[in-house]
Amino acid sequence: MISNKNDQNSPIICCDLHTHTGFSDDCDVPADTMIQGAVKAGIKTLAITDHHDPGYPDPEFPFLLDIDSYYSFMKNAKYRYMDQIELLIGMEIGIMKGQYDKANEYINKYPFDVIIGSFHCMRNDDMYRFDFSKADTGFLLKDFYEYMYECLLEFDNFDIAGHFSIMDRYIGQICDYSQCMDTIDEILKLLIKKGKGIEINTSNFRYGTDSWLPRESILRRYVELGGKMLTFGSDAHSPEYYMYHFKDAVEFAKSLGFKYYCQFRARKPEFQLLP
Repeated sequence: MISNKNDQNSPIICCDLHTHTGFSDDCDVPADTMIQGAVKAGIKTLAITDHHDPGYPDPEFPFLLDIDSYYSFMKNAKYRYMDQIELLIGMEIGIMKGQYDKANEYINKYPFDVIIGSFHCMRNDDMYRFDFSKADTGFLLKDFYEYMYECLLEFDNFDIAGHFSIMDRYIGQICDYSQCMDTIDEILKLLIKKGKGIEINTSNFRYGTDSWLPRESILRRYVELGGKMLTFGSDAHSPEYYMYHFKDAVEFAKSLGFKYYCQFRARKPEFQLLP
């Protein structure tokens, strides 16, 4: 059973490592408003991970971060809010072939606390605008995970694999992954070998897709293969979604065999016991 909100009397992770502000093209809420909302929500540690997707194929929403303005604001905000909340300076980088140098240029420019590596495109197609209703979803899923594996063999300048099974949200149904699992196994092994974490991203619930992100079978397999590095992220684009379903997410993680979760500072994981 998935509850609609967090029970304030129950153990919860007060650390949200995947959030956005008005510095992201798909968020209209000013950064100060988001931070003040996090303070009100009782968050102790907040990573702001605004989007930068070099090569993103939508000119209306290019998802290109004004890195200098963003970092300057965040550095100042860490000081202004230091008595109320710990702010971590992060970024969600969109991974695409042919864009690794541009991604590295942004990631390496400043000393970030955490970098999320995510896939928002199927090769050169934007998932958000793609018409899945007439597509062969089995083929698309297989190709998407093969593309992900090809990219991750070449690019690893990130700390956490973001919203791993994001295709479920856009397809709008729980699809058959049987043709993909061998490739997904190889991706998970690669993430573990390279010391990368995986997140439980709770944003699917606000989109009405009542499934975990990643789906349970992928998280379970990550544990079976020896994966231990787990983070929790709401992917909030407005304050009311901070720590969304985190109580349920913690119980879900423990049921899969996770014993720890991670925070990141200066791009180094710090393991904490799950409550």
